[in-house]
Amino acid sequence: MSDITLISKITILLFIAGSVGIFSWVGVVLYLKRKWLLFLEDVLDDGVRFYSLNFFFSGQGVLQYATVFLSSFHAKRYGMLEKRNKVPQNIQKAFIYAFCWFMVSVALMVASYVIKNFSDI
Repeated sequence: MSDITLISKITILLFIAGSVGIFSWVGVVLYLKRKWLLFLEDVLDDGVRFYSLNFFFSGQGVLQYATVFLSSFHAKRYGMLEKRNKVPQNIQKAFIYAFCWFMVSVALMVASYVIKNFSDI
């Protein structure tokens, strides 16, 4: 039986950290769906209920609304530049936090894959 190298341990650690991050992000999405998504659909999408239909759409909605709050380019592109000022700052921060959490978790998992495939394991 061969010993596990340091690089293998690092890739395993990165993948586990990313996986735990994604599972906790799912919990954050469920919280945001239950608490704030209907409010945001009323304010930003004029009451069109698309992202609150099920969990899969909610994940996409959380990421889209976070990009609207992060970037004026995206807000203008989606026609929500003026509407996003009607959303309280604490709600905006919660969606931005969920977006950053998702991106960091995915980056950890991708880093694990890159290190595994491009190193001499």
